[in-house]
Amino acid sequence: MGNSTGFVAICSVILAGCGPTRPVDSPPLLGAPPEDHKPAERRPEKLHPLDQRVSFTFMGVALPDVISRVSRETKVPIGVSTTIPVEEWARHRVSLRMQDVTLRALLDWLVRPLRAEYAVEATGGAWLCRRDDLLDEDPFELRTYRVPTHVVSRKPLRGLLDYEQEQKMVLNTLHACLRYLEDRRLGCRLAFHEGQDVLVARLPGRGHERLVALLDAMRHGSKPSGLPRPLAMDLRAKLQASFAWSAPPGAASQALARIAEAANVNLGWDTAGVGDALVFIPAGTHTLKAMLDAVVRQTPLRRYEVEPGRGIWLCLEGQDAGFPSSGATLWDRAFVRAYDVRPVLERLSPEALMEHLRKNVDPGQWNRGLPAAAAFLPTHRLIVVHDEPGHRHVASVVRELLERYGKPPAATP
Repeated sequence: MGNSTGFVAICSVILAGCGPTRPVDSPPLLGAPPEDHKPAERRPEKLHPLDQRVSFTFMGVALPDVISRVSRETKVPIGVSTTIPVEEWARHRVSLRMQDVTLRALLDWLVRPLRAEYAVEATGGAWLCRRDDLLDEDPFELRTYRVPTHVVSRKPLRGLLDYEQEQKMVLNTLHACLRYLEDRRLGCRLAFHEGQDVLVARLPGRGHERLVALLDAMRHGSKPSGLPRPLAMDLRAKLQASFAWSAPPGAASQALARIAEAANVNLGWDTAGVGDALVFIPAGTHTLKAMLDAVVRQTPLRRYEVEPGRGIWLCLEGQDAGFPSSGATLWDRAFVRAYDVRPVLERLSPEALMEHLRKNVDPGQWNRGLPAAAAFLPTHRLIVVHDEPGHRHVASVVRELLERYGKPPAATP
């Protein structure tokens, strides 16, 4: 107990004077480690509980029963925040067919008709809400991390560079990418143990998850991400596929459930929004597109959207074309990705690179803290925290810059 108390006391002293920002003015590019040094190995990645692949079909099932079944079969706890009135979510009915999708994708469609979101707990569970109260109430935790002097090495390399300068660069990058959390939770603190390669962090649990992802991105970069299944091209191909239909006129939700099974496609819609609308489709052979067009003509569902990784969602009248595809909170739909921009940083300053990025990717949104980005000079990487559509825009901007200033060096293992 004495050692534990002493450790906490030391960490408290380290963090006592650490404010939210520690700027470094125009740091120079740092040299590479010796040719004979061995780079640090990337830690094995674990599958997040929400990334497991699942298959569920619900037809007018009460949301409490849906939550109970999904939690039981996936071993992932799912809770509901008081920001959603009990009487509202308790009577909500769920209709969808989703086969071989991630649990995240299922949650996207579960919360959509409720006009709600879901937060991801640090333990891997999900929290349905209309405001990210979980991020506001998540208790602070004090943890330490070993960050070698040169971030790509297995151990400290004293004398290779000014390690204090690099530690400041690590802190600047972390502060820039965690600003959304630091602005929201004023008790966040980050500091290096003086003279050691130990980073002390006081953050909520979900903040520590993001911190680990940022350190890994700075040190190792990012692995290429695969395309979400089902693929957009597969879903569009299903729209043109034909199948036999012989069902009598009936309720729209029942017709959609039969269409989903007959076409073997993932479909989702707002059961309450459809109401008691009836659908009649003549017997015969029809394409899936023709069937959905018939449903759209006869119900409040006015269009449908192909969503890679999920399926085909039928939208109610009045929903904008930009209806969000992800139901996660702003914090949880953002993730970390690193971009190798060495040739760019040889021609542009970090400030010029960041200005170009903010001007060309979602201008006007960067002031809130998400999206966030920073140029990390020791490994010549652009570290970005954004959602999936945002990262596609960032990748396009980075490609344009690399074409202008040269190709990046070959990736290192």
